[in-house]
Amino acid sequence: MTKITPEYTVVDLSRWARKEHFEVFQGFAQSTFNQTVQLDITVLLKHIKEVGWKFYPAIISLISHVVNRHPEFRMAMKDNELVIWNEVHPSYTLFHKETETFSSLWSHFDGNIHHFQNVYAEDVSRYGDNLAYWPKEESRENIFFISDIPWVSFSSFNVNVANMRNFFAPMFTFGKYYNQDEKVLLPFAVQVHHSVCDGFHVARMINELQEL
Repeated sequence: MTKITPEYTVVDLSRWARKEHFEVFQGFAQSTFNQTVQLDITVLLKHIKEVGWKFYPAIISLISHVVNRHPEFRMAMKDNELVIWNEVHPSYTLFHKETETFSSLWSHFDGNIHHFQNVYAEDVSRYGDNLAYWPKEESRENIFFISDIPWVSFSSFNVNVANMRNFFAPMFTFGKYYNQDEKVLLPFAVQVHHSVCDGFHVARMINELQEL
C-alpha cells in the first residue's frame, strides 16, 4: 500500500491559546466527547432530488466542506508534534450486503462540493466490490471518519476508542432520517478528542452544517 504524505503546519504550543487545555486532556483527564443532534434536512433533500445527486455523497461533501474550514478538526500528532493538516479528506463506510461487513473508503475532497459527487462515484465504481477493510491502494494520514447507519434512527451514539491519547480525527455518524412535524430529520453524531476540540467548536460545526 502506497502512503501519501500530506502537507501540514506545526502548532507552536507556546503561543497556542489552548496549550493548557491540550496538556490537561492529554494528561490526567484524557477524554473524547460526543454530541448527537437531529439535523433538519428538509430543504437539502428537496435540493438533492432537484439536481439529481445521491444522498450519501451529498452529506459526505457537506461535512467535508465544514470540517476543512476549521483547524480543530484537522489536527494530528506527527513525529511527536501537534500539527494541522492543510486539508483533510473523508473516509466513509461502504456496506457489503453479501458478507454483512463494511469497507472504509476515502475519497479526495478538493473543496468543490459539486466535483466530489463525481469523485465519489468513480471511487465507489472502482472499489465498491472490494471487501477489504481498506480497499484503496493508497493510504492517507489526513483523513477523518464518516459512518452511515441507514437502518435505524437514534438519539445518542458513541464510539468507544480504546487508545484515544493521540487519536484526534473527528468521527461523524448519521442514521436513518425520518419525518416529524412536517420536517425531515437526520440523526447526526459528532465525536472528537477534547485535547483539540471543545463543545463550542462542535456546536459551531453543527450550526454551519445546518445552514448549508
